[in-house]
Amino acid sequence: MGLALAVHHIAFAPGADRAAQRLLALQVGALAGGLRLVQLREKDGGLDGAARRDFAAAVVARVHAVGGRVLVNDDVELARAVGADGVHLSSTALRATAVRPEMPLVAASCHDAAELEAAIALGCQFAVLGPVAPTASHPGAASLGWARFAELVAECPIPVYGLGGLS
Repeated sequence: MGLALAVHHIAFAPGADRAAQRLLALQVGALAGGLRLVQLREKDGGLDGAARRDFAAAVVARVHAVGGRVLVNDDVELARAVGADGVHLSSTALRATAVRPEMPLVAASCHDAAELEAAIALGCQFAVLGPVAPTASHPGAASLGWARFAELVAECPIPVYGLGGLS
C-alpha cells in the first residue's frame, strides 16, 4: 500500500494585497478539499519584511483553523515568528545545516544519495527526492528515473516522496 503526500506550495505574492488575497483564497479552496500540509516557499523575492510576515501569519492561521500544518521554506526565524509547524530545507540549506533546527517538523529537498543521507542524519521527519522525471520547469535537467528513485529509498528510515515531472 503506497502513501501519498499532497503538499500545496504557496509562493509569497509579489507586493500587491490583491495578489496575496488571491493566493489565500486559492489556499482556502485547497484546504476545503482536504489539504493538510502547506509549504510557504519564496524563490523570487515576492514580499519583504512586515508584509511577508503578515502574509505568512495569515496562511498559518487559515491552515491551523482546519487542523493543517505549515512548513516555511528555508526560513526558520520566519517559521518561528508566525507560529508555523516547521521548516522545509532546500538542498542548499540542507548541505549548510549541521544542527537540526529546533522546530517540531523539519523536512528537506534532496536530489541524490548524499543529500538524502544528510536529511536522515539531521533528523528530518521526511524528504522529497527528485526530479523523478523530466520537468517543464527545469528543461534539460537530469532526472533520477523510477529505478534510481526506488534504489535510493529502499532502505531509507524516513518517508521519502518523489517529485518532479509527476502528475
